Amino acid sequence: MIRGLYTAASSMNVLEKKTNIRSNNLANVNTNGFKKSEGVTSSFPEMLLSRIEAGEADQEIGELSTGAYMEQSFKDMSQGAFQRTDNALDFAVEGEGFFVIETEAGERYSRDGNFTLNADSELVTQSGNHVLDTEGNRIQLIPDQDFRVSADGQITFNNGLQGSQIALVNFEDQSELLQEGDNLYTAQEGAAVLESEAGIAQGYLENSNVKIVEEMAKMIKTTRHYESNQKVISSIDETLSKVINEVGQA
Repeated sequence: MIRGLYTAASSMNVLEKKTNIRSNNLANVNTNGFKKSEGVTSSFPEMLLSRIEAGEADQEIGELSTGAYMEQSFKDMSQGAFQRTDNALDFAVEGEGFFVIETEAGERYSRDGNFTLNADSELVTQSGNHVLDTEGNRIQLIPDQDFRVSADGQITFNNGLQGSQIALVNFEDQSELLQEGDNLYTAQEGAAVLESEAGIAQGYLENSNVKIVEEMAKMIKTTRHYESNQKVISSIDETLSKVINEVGQA
């Protein structure tokens, strides 16, 4: 009886964490370049049950689950759909790669290419962090001069001059990227940085890869499972109450 109580409680703990993941995904359904999270659930070791009778050999009845736990969460880095904006300062990464962003805390990485210009005509994020080129320098544009960006990130102005080349990097193991606020990622110490083979599409933005209908269906399913476990715990609690207050006094 008590084992069932703990099994239901561990399930509720897992479902609560899944609900938090789903909620965060849904909250970022309109965030440029956002990558949804998923959780991996594992079971605790199963317990072997045996029937023990005097003078007879033990008989195996079967195995009993002792609950589950959230083993890990991970980012689904699949490509999001492209949205055409026709804004020369909007860029979408096609393939596996990240823009390199200079912040006060050091270099960070992002899939969000919704950039703008600061007072010095430097290419920056909406939060004012600088976008870096392949040499690790800040990217500066010529004021009032139209430009185009090739798939490899090379900036060319309409007067024929070439500017910087927007940097794109990738990682040998993308699970070593940790998500921070402001739609940025930071790399764990020792993460292997690779040259990205992705392309850049100017005038487009990458949407979140969260599919709202699919995510809502998963959220409803998770909520129903949580409610079912609540009912199991309530039922066990009522049964224990009867055992203590009625059977125990008989």
